[in-house]
Amino acid sequence: MKFRREWSTPWRALMLLSLCVNVALFTYVSAQWLLPGGFRPGAAVPLRMIERVAERLPAEDAEILWSIYRGKEAELAPLQAEYRLALMKAMKTAAQTNLDKAELEAAVKDARDKRVKIGDLVVSTFVEMLERISAKGRRQLVGGYFR
Repeated sequence: MKFRREWSTPWRALMLLSLCVNVALFTYVSAQWLLPGGFRPGAAVPLRMIERVAERLPAEDAEILWSIYRGKEAELAPLQAEYRLALMKAMKTAAQTNLDKAELEAAVKDARDKRVKIGDLVVSTFVEMLERISAKGRRQLVGGYFR
């Protein structure tokens, strides 16, 4: 059986290139996932929420939100660090060979309590923002829900 060289060489090169790119991407993602500190549960979640809300606001109102958030970042950072540590403790407790139910419940409750503190700070950020932004900005946030 004969293969036509003019067709096989470019396709082979393309397939080889595709395979190399996929291997490189898989290696990078795996390394990021497996490295200590590569996976940080709960990291940057409030920031993503702020970004999403800011995208829906007029520019002046978005700047008000960002200024409020920047003012609370110093308070938020230690809360997030405490939450990550508590969550990692709960995960380590769950991974133990002999699971201690009481210890697991206590660790999960501690992580939840720390997450609630973060949530309370984010809620206070949004409430303060709603007090200060324009009526147009507030209407834009709620969309067509109350028309």
